Amino acid sequence: MIRFFTCLLLLCTGAAAVSAQPSRKIKLTPVSLGFDLPDSYKQRTFIKGLAGFVHKIDQLVGAMVLLDDNKTSVLTRFVRQDKPPVVTTSSSDVIYSAKIDTKFKFNGAYSIASTKVEKDKICELVITDIGYAFLPEDYIPYLEICRAATNVAPETRRKTYYIRSAKLTTVYTRLYQKVVGDTEVGGVVFSVGGEVFSSSDQFKVDYVVSVDLVSLEKLLSLQNCNDLINNEELARREKAEQTRLAALRADEERNARQQELAAAKAQVEELKKTLHDNIARTGEMQRSLSDAQDKERAALEQLNLAIRQANDMTAQAEQARQQADSREEVILTFKNKDGKVLEIKSLEELSAEKLQALGFDVEILKR
Repeated sequence: MIRFFTCLLLLCTGAAAVSAQPSRKIKLTPVSLGFDLPDSYKQRTFIKGLAGFVHKIDQLVGAMVLLDDNKTSVLTRFVRQDKPPVVTTSSSDVIYSAKIDTKFKFNGAYSIASTKVEKDKICELVITDIGYAFLPEDYIPYLEICRAATNVAPETRRKTYYIRSAKLTTVYTRLYQKVVGDTEVGGVVFSVGGEVFSSSDQFKVDYVVSVDLVSLEKLLSLQNCNDLINNEELARREKAEQTRLAALRADEERNARQQELAAAKAQVEELKKTLHDNIARTGEMQRSLSDAQDKERAALEQLNLAIRQANDMTAQAEQARQQADSREEVILTFKNKDGKVLEIKSLEELSAEKLQALGFDVEILKR
């Protein structure tokens, strides 16, 4: 709506200059200026020397820093490899949105990305948190910190701080120039205290890092470093002893496995030898079996031949028996003068000589 009024104002102004007609005044809605930031934002700790971590605040968390006057030095970092910082992101957590001028309490401060508003200018300011990284209590490696702080001088301890958490904040700014006299205006236009301001610029974005610091002295005071170190030493010795015992058990296990391997190898060799002997015996047995099978076949053939011969002999014997049973004795045929035939089966009855003597012709008919 403001832009519409601005364009309308420009058109009216141009028309007045050309046609010398009376210009129409457009009433702009006055804008109130903001003069302070929220307390929750002002209470944050802003350190200029950490601007290099704006895109990797997770690498900033856990760092030990030395604050000496206005100089910030990152000494080292204490985090557990298995428990890195927890990181969350956001894109809609707007903390502050207002227009400010030179009277703004934090004009030029690092908390607003060192934005400086000069006279006759107004700055539109939008502050938004976009990232947060922190270390839960059980993520902090107190033992390593205690051991590292053993040789730190007390004066250095008082200036050393541990970064527990960090926030990444975007600061969007756009400067507006005061419109003087009949100067042409464009873009966004508004009025403040009866004066008109305008800007055709886009928002500029900067990044600011704020941290949650814990002094090294306070961090150490919350822990009994002597107990931690002693307990760690005991734990280390116990672990070393457990490692030694585990190594002994592993060596015994290795020896036992070697003995089992040697026994298994001996058994394999014995089985190989037995198998070789069995193979040799199997070959001999196969040859013997082949010879026996040859003898069996020969014996079978001889048996079959003997059976055939026996059968033949049996058949011949049976035939001879049958022939013997059915054989007739000498049959004598007596023929008299009339041609009458008389058969005599027993030679004891009459002999051929007697029969011939009786005047019979003797003829052997058949056996």
